[in-house]
Formats: sequence, structure tokens, C-alpha cells
Amino acid sequence: MSWRIAVDIGGTFTDLVAWNQDGGALVRSKVLTVPDDPVAGVAQAIDHAALHLPDATEFVHGSTIAINAVLEERGARTALITTRGFRDVLEMGRKSRPDMYNLFFRPRTCPVPRGLRLEVGERMAHTGEALTPLDPGEVDAAIAALPADVEAVAVCLLHSYANPEHEQRVAASLREQRPELYVSASTDLSREAKEYERTCTAVVNAYVGPLVAGYVGRLRAHLTDRQCSAPLLITQSNGGVMTAEVAEREPVRTMESGPAAGVTGAAWIGRPLDFGDLIAFDMGGTSAKACVIAGGVPEVAAEYHIGGRVSGLPVQVPFLEIVEVGAGGGSVAHLDAGGGLRVGPRSAGSIPGPAAYGRGGVEPTITDANVVAGRIDPDYFLGGEMRLDAGLAHAALARIAEPLGISIEHCANAVIRIADTIMAEAIRAVTVERGRDPRDFTLVAYGGAGPVHATSLAAELQIPRVLIPAGPGTFAAYGMLVTDLRHDLARTLTGVLDSIDPTTVANRFNELEHEASAYVRSRLEGGREASIRFVRRVDLRYVGQFHPLTMTVSGDVDSDFAAVTARRFHVAHAERYGHSAPEELVEVGALRVTAIADVRKPPAEQTSAAESGGGRVSVSRRVLYGDGRWRSAAVHRRDQLRVGDTVAGPAVIDDPASSVVIDEGDRATVMDGAHLLITVGAAA
Repeated sequence: MSWRIAVDIGGTFTDLVAWNQDGGALVRSKVLTVPDDPVAGVAQAIDHAALHLPDATEFVHGSTIAINAVLEERGARTALITTRGFRDVLEMGRKSRPDMYNLFFRPRTCPVPRGLRLEVGERMAHTGEALTPLDPGEVDAAIAALPADVEAVAVCLLHSYANPEHEQRVAASLREQRPELYVSASTDLSREAKEYERTCTAVVNAYVGPLVAGYVGRLRAHLTDRQCSAPLLITQSNGGVMTAEVAEREPVRTMESGPAAGVTGAAWIGRPLDFGDLIAFDMGGTSAKACVIAGGVPEVAAEYHIGGRVSGLPVQVPFLEIVEVGAGGGSVAHLDAGGGLRVGPRSAGSIPGPAAYGRGGVEPTITDANVVAGRIDPDYFLGGEMRLDAGLAHAALARIAEPLGISIEHCANAVIRIADTIMAEAIRAVTVERGRDPRDFTLVAYGGAGPVHATSLAAELQIPRVLIPAGPGTFAAYGMLVTDLRHDLARTLTGVLDSIDPTTVANRFNELEHEASAYVRSRLEGGREASIRFVRRVDLRYVGQFHPLTMTVSGDVDSDFAAVTARRFHVAHAERYGHSAPEELVEVGALRVTAIADVRKPPAEQTSAAESGGGRVSVSRRVLYGDGRWRSAAVHRRDQLRVGDTVAGPAVIDDPASSVVIDEGDRATVMDGAHLLITVGAAA
């Protein structure tokens, strides 16, 4: 047998999906994450799936290690070397106030203390001309001044995007004189203007570098010890994969690796079902994520804020446009200083986990609320492999129900409703706030908790259809199996669109495509041949604006390029912001190219046990729905439904790694590939 194996480490669970390329079978596994030793969790998932690692032909992996290090502020002690006079750029930022009406707003914390921000004499012009030569003596002095406890150094010199010579010389000196340090040069990650954003990118990469490189090294050693010679690929935040060696050098690209893979999987299964416009919604144990897929293509952000736009750090590497909120199954419900009920963002994680897990947790979580509400069967959690304790869930909710003076059931419903409101805002952020009507989309819900909340979210947002993929609890890992090898490049090119020579644009695109193609081909396993396709994008804005719109352009760059691109920009601006200004000049900010090499994928309509049938379970249980009413819901086991079967609400379809809650008036149909399509009655 030859297996492609994908493993996704989340904050609560570690998920595995493996595809037998000879027989076509899929194997799924889900185990609790081991926070202190994530490799041990990976090993447990492999053993649980009974896989023989020497049979693996490829091992694809994603994790939350990098982003958790940033959010929890537990990365490496990091220093910065920059051009004289610019060490405070990192702290000053853009001096914007993203939460302008919040009287208690605090600016984001600078990740490098001022004493570790060192300067060297040099100066590049924005044209790439060296105005002041690099002073090697100052470079040596700065390196000598680095404290012994520094683990990583970021290097970002002024205008190095236009000419990286000085920056690369500083980085080379660092690696030669202090080989134990993790060194991150900004131009290895981004060749775009905007000094603050490029500095943040280099600093974040250095900050998480030792942690990610150490983890990847331990994982490779574990696979080698178990006679696995398959190449290790790491999923990127842009919806592609890269080699482990690149991930060790550029870990900033792995921040949203698991969520991005889930979005890629949603786009993949939507194509044969003719669902091109989707909202990918992933609710796991720690958080919930949303991303728009328009015309079968996930939305890409050229700049992303790690930790959110209000308090996060901007990075200049491509990310899928994913909005994340702190509402997952393990999110803790608590009372604030004023006695009000709050949910999240803090999570119980896998240790101790929700109270119902029986692992020492006593605080109430969303999972506990769903157990009390009858939405999760305690005896069928993880297919019955992990029994939940409903009594502990009741006791945990009593801790906040009693001070509020309400019943435990009422409290459970309140926790669920608050969580739904938080998650609905994430979906609105990627639709309504970007000029899109959620009623035009199909909601694809996955993650262990996603199907539990999907229909209530769809009803609130008037989304008419919900698609629950086969194996929703491990769907992000499945997405890794359909993720292509991908590389993104960008170069700053500024000027008014009408005034830029089309030949210059064409040449820049061709140069980027040649470089990206060479990179991708060098990463193809065994030197195999593969066709590489390219996607061209351009950053555009009205003259005087700061934030651009990134638009895909197609075809050759000819004499009509400027006029055609400007017309499309005016339309896109009106769709996004509600207005446009066709009489205003349009400015170019950057050119972008994506090179993609396909990997062999499991079919989107993968055969599953549901297609062979096996009879229908005819039982019921009491379920508390969002309107506060208990209903008798018919209970079905998902692996015992046949393709074409329909289930009318109120009902619950128990999946081994999730539960699908169907309200009164909703109707679910089993599609090809064992995916569930739910028509939401409340959205009609």
C-alpha cells in the first residue's frame, strides 16, 4: 500500500486523514493534543489509525504552534538590527487607532524591547541606489552587543526591498559570527515597500523560528526513527504546501496552516457539487474561523494581522483572508466584573479540557453547554471512544447559572446563543463588511463543533444552504491532502496605472513567474515533472488612498491592460466599499504571482461507508434549540445513512467526531460522497 498522510494539530485535538492511493480508501483518526509534546500527539494519531509509516509516500502537516507562540507571547527572545534612525519604526507602527471609540484602547505590544533594537550605518534609496555604504565595523559592533540570551535576530534595513545587498550582508555576518542564532532577513520573506509591515514580518518570523524549527526537526527525527522516508510537507497560510526545510526558514508562512487547509478542502468538494460561492466555517476546540470562497477560489489577503486587525501584528506574506474569533468547543463561559455572561476567548484546550471530559476541568465551556442541551451525545463522543460526563457538565454550568439566578438549562442556552453571536460576526466580517450578501452563499461547516452550530448560524444570517462534508471533525487534515505545492512572490511597482509602460508590467510578471516556477520545480519530489500554472494579481488603489485592493488579472499585458484593469477596479471598489470614483486616477502598488503545481488528490466524491447503507437508527432524544424550547429530535447515525436519504428536523445526525443539529423546518439530504446538504427552513 502507498499512503498520503495528513496530520493537523489543533489546540484541543490532533486530527489525521490518510488516503490509500492504491485502493482509494480514507482513514481518519482524532486524538487529544499533547500541548507539552505535540509530536507525541502525532504519534498517537498515527497509532490510532493503525498506519504503517514505511508505506507512506508523503506526509503533510499543519499546526498551530507558530500562531500560538505569537498570541501567547512565548516565542524566542528576539533582537532587531536596522538602519540608523529607524529602530523605533517597530514601536511607532502606523499610529492608527483601529478601535477609535474604545476609551480603554491600548496599542499593540512591541515584540522587541528597545534595548534589543540595534542600528547600523547604511542607507538605500527607494530606487535601490546605495546612498550610504554599509559600515562593516558597525555591523560587527552590533553583533558583539547582542546579549548572550538572545535566541533570534531579525534584520530589516531601509528600502532593502529595492536592493537587498546591505541586508543580506548583515544577515551573512550574523550567521558567520553567531551561528547559534536564528537569523531572519526581511527580504527573504518580502520584497515589498512599507517599512513597518516588512519589519514586523521579519521580527515575527524570527520570534517563532527557533520554536517551529525545533518542532519540525523533532517530527522529522520521529518519522525517520519509524522508517518513514516520505517527504515532509508543511501547509502554508496561503492555501498551499511547502517543504519542511522552507518551513524552518520561513515559519511565518505557517501561522494559519490548519485553517487554510480546511478552506482549500471546502473549495475542492464544492466544485463537483457546483457550489462555487461558499463560506468556509471551521469551529474547533479553541476558535472559530470563516473565509469566503468566490467562484471556487478562496479569498487571499496580501497583508494579514496576526491576532486580529485591532491588536495584531501585520505581516507581508500571503494569507487566505480568514477571520478568527475565540469561540470553540473549549471556550470558557464566565462572568465579567459586572456580573455579565461572557464566552471565550480563553479556552480549556485539551488539558484540562471541558468539564465533561472528566480530566480535571471545572469551568463551563461551549461543549459542556451543548452536552446539557442534548446536542452532543455523551455516549457517542468520538464514536464512543471517549465518553463524556453529563453530570460534570451540569455542575460546571451551575457555577455561573446560580449567580445569574437562572436554571442550568437556561444558562446552557445562553452560552450557546452568545457563542453563535460571536461566530456570526466572523461570518459577517468576511461577507457583509466586504460588500457581500451571505444569502448568496452556501455555508460549509466543519471542525468538531462546526456542524453543531451551523444551522442556527445560517438561520441568523439567512444563509439558505449548509454543506456538512464527510468526516467534518477531521476536515482540515483532509484539506491538506488536496492542497497543492504553491509559492507566492510579490514586487513593489508604484505609479499611476495609465502611465506605467505595459512592457514593464509584462516583464515584471514574467520575471516573477520564472523565479516562482524555478522554486516550485526544485521542490518537486524526485524531480518529477508537473505542469505549473500561474495566477497574476496586482495591488490597486485610488491616488491618495493607503489600503489597496488586490485583483486577479488574466491574459497578456497589452495596450488595453490599463483601461481594462481600471474598469474592473472601479467595479470591485464599488462592491467592496459601496462606492467608486471612475474619474479618479488609479495607482499601482505591487505585482504578485502565484505558481501552483498540482498534487495527486483523493476524489472530491470519496466513497464512504454511508454509500453502502446499513439501515437507519430510529430513536430520539430531547434537544434544546436556540429559541429556548426542548424538542424531541430524531437521532440518526451518519454512517448508517445512504446517499439520497433525507432527514427532516427536528433531528440530530451523530457523526463519530461531531453532531449535526437540524432544526424544525430544516431538511438534510445525503449527497454523493456522503456530504450532507441542509436546506435551512428559517432562511427561506
